Amino acid sequence: MASEEEGELKVPEEMFKDVKFYAVGDIDPQVIQLLKDGKAKEVSYNALASHIISEDGDNPEVGESREVFDLPVVKPSWVILSVRCGALLPVNGFSPESCQIFFGVVACPSQVSSEDRSTLWALITFHGGDCQLRLNKKCTHLIVPEPKGEKYECACKQENVKIVTPDWVLDSISDKTKKDEASYHPRLTIYEEEEEEEEEEEENEDQDSQNEASTDEKLSSPASSREGSPLGDPPFSPKSIDADKTKGELMFDDSSDSSPEKHERNLNWTPAEVPQAATAKHRLPSGKDSGLINLCANVPPVPGSILSSEIRSNIIASVQNPQSSGRPEKMATWSTAVRTLRNITNNADIQQVNRPSNVAHILQSLSAPTKTLEQQPQQLQQHQLFGHDPSAEIPEEYFLLGCVFAIADYPEQMSDKQLLATWKRIIQTHGGTVDPTLTSRCTHLLCESQLSNMYAQALRERKRCVTAHWLNSVLKKKKMVPPHRALHFPVAFPPGGKPCSQHIISVTGFVDSDRDDLKLMAYLAGAKYTGYLCRSNTVLICKEPTGLKYEKAKEWRIPCVNTQWLCDILLGNFEALRQMQHNRYTVFSLQEPLAPNQHLVLNLLDAWRVPLKVSTDLLMGVRLPLKPKQNESVIQPSTKRPRIEDLPTPTKKLTPELTPVVLFTGFEPTQVHQYIKKLYILGGEVAESAQKCTHLIASKVTRTVKFLTAISVVKHIVTPEWLEECFKGQKFIEEQSYILRDAEAEVLFCFSLEESLKRAQVAPLFKGKYFYITPGICPSLSTMKAIVECAGGKVLSKQPSFRKLMEHKQNKSLSEIILISCENDLHLCREYFARGIDVHNAEFILTGVLTQTLDYESYPFMC
Repeated sequence: MASEEEGELKVPEEMFKDVKFYAVGDIDPQVIQLLKDGKAKEVSYNALASHIISEDGDNPEVGESREVFDLPVVKPSWVILSVRCGALLPVNGFSPESCQIFFGVVACPSQVSSEDRSTLWALITFHGGDCQLRLNKKCTHLIVPEPKGEKYECACKQENVKIVTPDWVLDSISDKTKKDEASYHPRLTIYEEEEEEEEEEEENEDQDSQNEASTDEKLSSPASSREGSPLGDPPFSPKSIDADKTKGELMFDDSSDSSPEKHERNLNWTPAEVPQAATAKHRLPSGKDSGLINLCANVPPVPGSILSSEIRSNIIASVQNPQSSGRPEKMATWSTAVRTLRNITNNADIQQVNRPSNVAHILQSLSAPTKTLEQQPQQLQQHQLFGHDPSAEIPEEYFLLGCVFAIADYPEQMSDKQLLATWKRIIQTHGGTVDPTLTSRCTHLLCESQLSNMYAQALRERKRCVTAHWLNSVLKKKKMVPPHRALHFPVAFPPGGKPCSQHIISVTGFVDSDRDDLKLMAYLAGAKYTGYLCRSNTVLICKEPTGLKYEKAKEWRIPCVNTQWLCDILLGNFEALRQMQHNRYTVFSLQEPLAPNQHLVLNLLDAWRVPLKVSTDLLMGVRLPLKPKQNESVIQPSTKRPRIEDLPTPTKKLTPELTPVVLFTGFEPTQVHQYIKKLYILGGEVAESAQKCTHLIASKVTRTVKFLTAISVVKHIVTPEWLEECFKGQKFIEEQSYILRDAEAEVLFCFSLEESLKRAQVAPLFKGKYFYITPGICPSLSTMKAIVECAGGKVLSKQPSFRKLMEHKQNKSLSEIILISCENDLHLCREYFARGIDVHNAEFILTGVLTQTLDYESYPFMC
């Protein structure tokens, strides 16, 4: 039994004295005891640990420990085998996380020498798999060099067992991804015309069968399964390590090895390096690997080269027909590209199941012949693009003069209809006109998508089709310039099409407006955007191939692409979803990173090749600003914010307990400046923060940071009339007659502001409660933290484990932990959902503070 075997283990004194461990999930108590016997210290939070012990690689605490704290995460077998070896083993080969190459693989090596079996055992377990000598239902792979033997015949009848040669293990490790097993079937092995050493192989097969029963008993224990060595190898002990150091290191070293112990059949030799006299069996030399592996779990990659149907049929026939394995001429066309092609075909079939209906046309375009980048000429003939006619002098304030806009897509999506009226007013202010529909006099169509009847009509009539983002850009420039960013062009799918709905995108190297644009582009493509990078991210968009995020993405095998990848998807090159490894998307340091691929917008740029002419009547009708006379000065409105230093000296000095400390919210800066002057004259003070505030002055209920932080701590929320009346009487008066009442907001949020204030003054809403808020929350984490802390709560900086949550839930003396997240961060909460723990959206805090109630029913995510 496992417990009996572990009980016999003697831990060297102070072996784990430098280990501070944190256990995640259900760990065998005897493993914990072994650590403590070796003077290890158990800590209560993962941030304090030096090692994380866990069997569950998908637990959020495991991910956080690796990603945030960069801590080693090991399986309990690391403890057991370290004790057996008498020394701390390297942690690399003991990770429980599913990103390992052989995660989920249970391999049975057969017909190989004892040394090769040990090497295979070490390599597979080092990279996350398991090994056993018995071929049973648990087994997923049979590893044999030749297509014969009892185990081989048995595995051929089992659909769930894949048969491969030892090369499959080596090539998978070399390429850092599990290779397609079909390409490594032993039937693909070519034999030279030499006698086989059948006696040796029969002996090995006999040895396998003799050891099966005893091995299965040991495989049931943590000590000898998973990372254990095959029977027949010397048991682990300090002496054996000292006696044969090289063999001990092989357990954790997947690099090529030229030690003499492996001279008979070195599994790490490439075909070119195998000594001709050492073996009579060879695989054909593989072609150069395309390197196109499925890094993104959601979208299959595109093969680097496509083989002809004749070649594919030859290869498949050779696998299906055992007789062809002995005919080298049939295999002359073999290439590793076949492996990639099969893998893609299988994945593509699976991935198209259960996709949203609104991306049906995208999937059709992916399967149909598309205009790929390779089919286009590399250089486009440059055509000059125009805004207005260069010969016309357009006044800066009327830079939209002569532009007549029609608007499509946006009105249907706007929840706030006032926004559309604002757009129209801004266009008209700068000389433009807005027509209710697309007419012959229209020059521009503002639209989000290329898939509408109005867009098709505008394109036929050579109208300039642009987005609201383009309008925003020209407003900043005060000049009508041609579209020059991908966001300036309508997307090639319907609004809400979401071709990137399976992606979680992060960016690095971009700041300010470029970063904001990338966020918006990710949103338009239907992806989730995170400011942080974790293992759940599927893409990292880089400006340069440098930085911590880039290094971590490479370590975690997250695809790193440039901005052109996202630009191309938005503009209709949906093949980019499967071409992350294309060299177009892996070249960084682009001069114009957010510029579109010209091939994809040729039809949209056509209208910009003809300058927009403005009639003389229009130009004459514009009222140009009058030039001031020589002795006349023009009074310009001040654009500077009023400074506190400019305020008058207080005329009254009040005691601290009688001095109102006031916060203003919802007013224009100039108006606030006037109020502050009056407040200072009366002897009052402006609050430095909400925590020190006694009075909040507002004209209506608003969900601003000031309002939501102050409501938990202020004594009074009053209207500006209170301050005006105080100033008239030159003293502070009673607040009761000036309490803020906003019937519309109180009906909307179903609360009474007066009652909320009373409840807040009796006891802080979040007193004695801890919150964990995921980093992508909106409003920002710092804002949410300020609101929570003003209401008496505390925000945890580290993600709590399931065990910690249960501990706080069951022990009434411990504070409750409440989890708050958002749509973009739900991947961080998978473990909580799996365990049935509620995760709430931001409204739990925002509406909760406004109404001063804890509403556990209205805001949990339903996952």
